Amino acid sequence: MRLLLTLVLGATLVSSAAAQGTLSTQGFGYPAGGLSTRAEGLGGSITENDPLSPLNPATLATWGRPGLYFQYDPEFRRVQANGTKDNTLTARFPIISGALNVGPRITVGISSTTFLDRTWETSRTGYAHFATGDSSLYSESFSTDGAINDVRLAGSFLVTPALSIGIAGHVLTGQNRLLIARTFADTNFSAFSQASTLSYTGHSFSGGVEWRPIPAVSVGVSGDAGGTMHAYRNDTTLSSARVPKRFGAGAVFGGVSGVLLSANAEWNGWSALNGLAESEIKAVDGWDWGLGAEVRAPGLFGQELPVRLGYRHRILPFEASETQVHETDYSLGFGIPVSRGRSRVDLSVTRANRSASLADVSEHAWILSAGFFIRP
Repeated sequence: MRLLLTLVLGATLVSSAAAQGTLSTQGFGYPAGGLSTRAEGLGGSITENDPLSPLNPATLATWGRPGLYFQYDPEFRRVQANGTKDNTLTARFPIISGALNVGPRITVGISSTTFLDRTWETSRTGYAHFATGDSSLYSESFSTDGAINDVRLAGSFLVTPALSIGIAGHVLTGQNRLLIARTFADTNFSAFSQASTLSYTGHSFSGGVEWRPIPAVSVGVSGDAGGTMHAYRNDTTLSSARVPKRFGAGAVFGGVSGVLLSANAEWNGWSALNGLAESEIKAVDGWDWGLGAEVRAPGLFGQELPVRLGYRHRILPFEASETQVHETDYSLGFGIPVSRGRSRVDLSVTRANRSASLADVSEHAWILSAGFFIRP
């Protein structure tokens, strides 16, 4: 197992005739979940005040009528390394959630989000030399498919019309399926493959507050206390670590007619995961912050059409060749009210630029997002 994991990790930035690894899916993967389509269009700047982004449980108080929300985010990724380029498509369903009111002050909700997505494949070619003096051209592929998901049960309580509080329990679960395969051009040599599946379980607790000191301003604060996480192969516990702690704060200003301005900052203690894997995987703590603006423009059939712009910068959890990986996002989105405003379709597009202090290695992606908020 140690050999398999080491080879797969070593392949993520290997030069290849067919494909490349990625900067964004190092270690246990890419943190793809936690932002609704609306929040993505606003650069993540509204997550502490957005009931559809399952981070601050206090925001469930503004969910409104019972409903369901689900989201689809395909990512079109382009990686350049050592003079070669590769394009890939990764399809994600980062959020599925629902909530209902229990009396006039209490709202409960359940959601499933992608905590860390680790889906990638890379390959390389070369010559193998044997003790007999023979050699053969080979093709070798490394792939992993899977994710760690965060299932949250949350509740909020409306203390006053301007103040709500919330608490949530989280169960983290998922799998990574790892595969190495090598084939030879000379059929006299046997093909080789090795596969293994790692499973993960964990738990944590979070809480938050949303406060509206004046009608035009909303402030949200939330945090995750962390918990214990375990890695398994079959029924054997391989290692244990802590669920990363998180703290975030954000504000929304709506004092200008037809305009919303938002800002958000969040700290993630990703280094708590370092005990969960071999020493080759190193997680680093980092900040995630964003700015956004939403303008309500006239739309179809008398309905307003909100247009959104956003900027986001963050440090991704896992290093690439001992260097930090940074991501800078520029986003555009809009919302389409349906069913006379009871439901909504949100759309956004994000240009993600990922970089590290590595010569001739870069990654760029277009992330499309479609969110569907349905109320009966």
